[in-house]
Amino acid sequence: MAIAEITLHSNSLGTNSSVTVCMPECPDGGWKPGVKYQVLWLMPGGGGDGSEWARFTCIEQYALQYNFFAISPATYMSLYTDMYYGNPDKFFTYISEELPQMMRWMFPISTAKEDNFVAGFSMGGYGAFKLAMTYPDSFAALGTFGGVHDMVDTVTRNHLHDGVLDRHFFLAFNTVEDLVGSKNDAMYLAEKNAERGNFGPRMFFSVGEDDFCNSFNVRARDRLTAKGYEITWDVAPGNHSYLYCESRLKTFIEWAGFRGSPISVGAAQ
Repeated sequence: MAIAEITLHSNSLGTNSSVTVCMPECPDGGWKPGVKYQVLWLMPGGGGDGSEWARFTCIEQYALQYNFFAISPATYMSLYTDMYYGNPDKFFTYISEELPQMMRWMFPISTAKEDNFVAGFSMGGYGAFKLAMTYPDSFAALGTFGGVHDMVDTVTRNHLHDGVLDRHFFLAFNTVEDLVGSKNDAMYLAEKNAERGNFGPRMFFSVGEDDFCNSFNVRARDRLTAKGYEITWDVAPGNHSYLYCESRLKTFIEWAGFRGSPISVGAAQ
């Protein structure tokens, strides 16, 4: 069992960035050639540097117990978006394309859908949901904890003032009109996927009873289920915090069905 804090250079971001990796028990003699492990991609909340999941939850213990890699990138206040104003600052390209490629070069993790899981807290819930809806055939399961799913609903109710978005949202999306129906409108992507009969990974939405995002989660759940999505709905005591995430994280991991053992390359890539 180990935690690696990695600094790497990202061409998508045009700068160095960091990623936190929690690893399962390394077998005697090191990682075995031709063996791949399952991976949980963990998206931090707004402003996150990627270390939060390792510092504020027991994800290191769970990675050991269930024998998977947990990978959490620094995403800061990117809103998991290729920024409208920013050159290059392509955060979504980074987490969806560049980072997985680098991690698969460094670690023995599988590329198979059934071995890849994605989850996130708060704004990281939006990042995880957006990843799952942009690439519905890439993940076995999705989990959100106090997550943002409907970005249009969120910015309209909380971050739009006299027609102008708050600074970070403005830098990411420009205007609400530019956001609606775009590649950054994950609910729109979900509806388009449903029209094609592709409902993507299994979904687990968890939110605290006292979380200010509770009502946002209810609206997103109802809108998605009306389109045919099946969502495991999980509500428990707690507020908008990593403490709440920790209280429900093992429940999500067990629900997601991690295999608990690595596989040979012959079974999956």
